[in-house]
Amino acid sequence: MFPFSGRGVDRMTGPAPDSCGNTVLKLKAALDPTAMEDLLRDLRKARNTAVILEAGEVSRVSTLALQALLSAWMTWISDGHDFHIASPSSALLDAATLLGFPPDFLQGEGIPS
Repeated sequence: MFPFSGRGVDRMTGPAPDSCGNTVLKLKAALDPTAMEDLLRDLRKARNTAVILEAGEVSRVSTLALQALLSAWMTWISDGHDFHIASPSSALLDAATLLGFPPDFLQGEGIPS
């Protein structure tokens, strides 16, 4: 299980389904431990649906936030649901690469075999 309690999403958008029924969440610029509260809460609400995280505006990301996103990604994939990080910013890409995250994590392709 992942630590989904709930501040990393734009409070104006919250969980909102797109035209295909996917839950779309827009990540805030700073993904630090404090900012993760709302994000984790919204991800809990989105459980058992496909999720798209819009990550183009992320400029700062903590290791703890990346670990929570990785845990959510793995949980969604194991539940048989899609979990995509759309348009990851260079800050998010660099942090995930530096920590050795699997390339599929930012491509939304599922758990590597």
